[in-house]
Amino acid sequence: MRDTVNFSPPINLYDAVDQTELRILLIDGDWGVRRSFNQIGIQPGDHIRVLRRAPFGGPLVIDNQGTQVAVGKTLAEQIRVEVLL
Repeated sequence: MRDTVNFSPPINLYDAVDQTELRILLIDGDWGVRRSFNQIGIQPGDHIRVLRRAPFGGPLVIDNQGTQVAVGKTLAEQIRVEVLL
């Protein structure tokens, strides 16, 4: 059973603020979208951190296990995450 004290309600990755520690819950989309994320090493269960976001709806830069990855807004909106408190 999940301890609700340590986790927040799910949000999409694009709504996360800079320097937030997150855990990926779900990647929405068809098999092509999930495959794209798998190829860059992003999978459900991973712990990531939002490093910075570009202004005006640009991509997010996230840290995934020491690797920095830029994720565009459309794709970031398809990733459901929870904030690790």
